[in-house]
Amino acid sequence: MGLLIRQFDYLSVVDSTNEYLKAFVDIREPRMVVAAEQTAGKGRHGRSWHSPPEEGLYASYLLFPDWDVVRAPYLNMIAGLAVHRSILDEGGLDRDLMLKPPNDVLIRNRKVCGILTELSTSRNRITWVIVGIGVNLYQRTFPDAIESRATSLDLEGISINDPLEFCDRVTNQLETGYLRLERGQWQEVQSQFEVLSKSV
Repeated sequence: MGLLIRQFDYLSVVDSTNEYLKAFVDIREPRMVVAAEQTAGKGRHGRSWHSPPEEGLYASYLLFPDWDVVRAPYLNMIAGLAVHRSILDEGGLDRDLMLKPPNDVLIRNRKVCGILTELSTSRNRITWVIVGIGVNLYQRTFPDAIESRATSLDLEGISINDPLEFCDRVTNQLETGYLRLERGQWQEVQSQFEVLSKSV
């Protein structure tokens, strides 16, 4: 936790970190949750997110941006940028790492991270948003359906000694990006995202 988020839950197992946070939307306080395992991890378009125990980072963030709903895509941008920067800080190579709009982080064209943003709106304003981030940390094998398209930091030679320390990196980067947007730096964030995704 850092600049913005003051409430943190760690769970050994949960159905979905995104679903878990929906119970707290009425409290109106930024919050995050990390789970060691998800039994019903969620991806975009109703897909599942492969979430074996102790092999990935499964984290979600509940935020309350008072933004016009057209600004919602910027949440995916800052989440992708946060994971990108955190992987670089752990020894990832810039030339191998890229963003795939709207919600993936790739290493050598294989997916290492997915982002799922869910939100509620009222009168074209965002009332709350949950940003879910799944990063493959230690997986050595994947289900047949995604085997050819997925990778993990471990498979790419990037060692994560402490998943929660890596989570702190991601969280700090996400908060920094969020506060940049709160200051109105929309174009700067979009330009940075586009530079890192232009090769995809």
